[in-house]
Amino acid sequence: MQFLRPDAILSDAEALYLDHVLLVEGAHIAALVPYAELGRAYPVQRYPGELWTAAPVLAHAHLESHDAPSARWRRERFAEWVGELLAWRAQAGRLSPRESAWRALAELSAAGCGLVLAHVGEPGADGRFGPQRQAAPRFPEVVAFPEIFAPDPAETEDWLARLDRRPPQAGGGYALHAPYSVSESLATGVFARARAWSVLVSIHLGEHAEERQMLQGAGPLSDLFAARGRPGKSGTWRSPVDWLAAVGGLRAPTLAVHGGDLDAAELDRLHRAKVPVAWCPGTHEYFNRPRPAFGGAGLPPPALGCDSRASNAALDPLREVRLARRLLPEFGPQAWWAALTHGGAQALRRRELGVLAAGRQARVLRLPWSGESAPAELCDRLTGDAQLRPLGPVCEPGSNGI
Repeated sequence: MQFLRPDAILSDAEALYLDHVLLVEGAHIAALVPYAELGRAYPVQRYPGELWTAAPVLAHAHLESHDAPSARWRRERFAEWVGELLAWRAQAGRLSPRESAWRALAELSAAGCGLVLAHVGEPGADGRFGPQRQAAPRFPEVVAFPEIFAPDPAETEDWLARLDRRPPQAGGGYALHAPYSVSESLATGVFARARAWSVLVSIHLGEHAEERQMLQGAGPLSDLFAARGRPGKSGTWRSPVDWLAAVGGLRAPTLAVHGGDLDAAELDRLHRAKVPVAWCPGTHEYFNRPRPAFGGAGLPPPALGCDSRASNAALDPLREVRLARRLLPEFGPQAWWAALTHGGAQALRRRELGVLAAGRQARVLRLPWSGESAPAELCDRLTGDAQLRPLGPVCEPGSNGI
């Protein structure tokens, strides 16, 4: 048993404990007790000047393209940005997927990320090993889902046979790229298997207006696909959520990524179907997209993600929560901090994370404490202070300084 005593512990966005001791057995929290009740007989480890909170959980990222010169890319239309990305990827001299993932993980680790779900679109970009086969940093934990980009229905049989040969392990899952880039036959097969195996499927959904236009048989993405010899859609749908329902994905376990182009009624449909949303504020800002409807849907805020350096200036959970609060201030600091921690864990079905409480995993982000005495005051700083930096990578007992 370890007895760990920082100055302050933010158990969740509503509960702040001062001068308490975290009792940890193995990797899990046994109790949270006032230091005054513990007595001097116990070997308490002191961490003065520190605030501990549950480690951030980013529910979406891509570890590829870390060296993408995306700041200078055209992006008024999404199809323009896709063209820029594809042209850059065709050039020699860019980082390998493995090197890119290594650098992305180093950035996320320094920024205090505890877990990240990554869509893996290129071999080697799962973050398991560095360029010289070095072991990845312990945190963030990477949940890597192979991403399927297969708009041609002729690819369906081969893809499904491949999935059947290697079903995902517990905690695994799949990533479908988007409604416009996966055939309906393949999406239907993947969602059916996900239900049978009880694994998560993550999919970009309702990200931008061009996705909606392509599902209706028009728009710049349709033109881009035609120019590159890619097949269009097999039918038309008024809404990305209608498409999701048609292929069997409007139900758990599905995770919808982005959602910034969905209206309040569409977001409500996802919520009632128990399909969480992971929103990437940095990417929303990068594309200068219209204000999303999350705040007007009468629902809790979405979980947060960071996408990739091809569409974001940084991979940093604290920056994402600051941007989320600035873009949608109506939710308030405590709701946004909960979205970054507990909300991300819930979206990924990792209920042992996101809260520092008895029975939960002791995955801790250590931050400097400034003397706050109320959760609202503290969450205001956590979601608003651009100078706030972690004291180090995320920790668990027995590793990284605890």
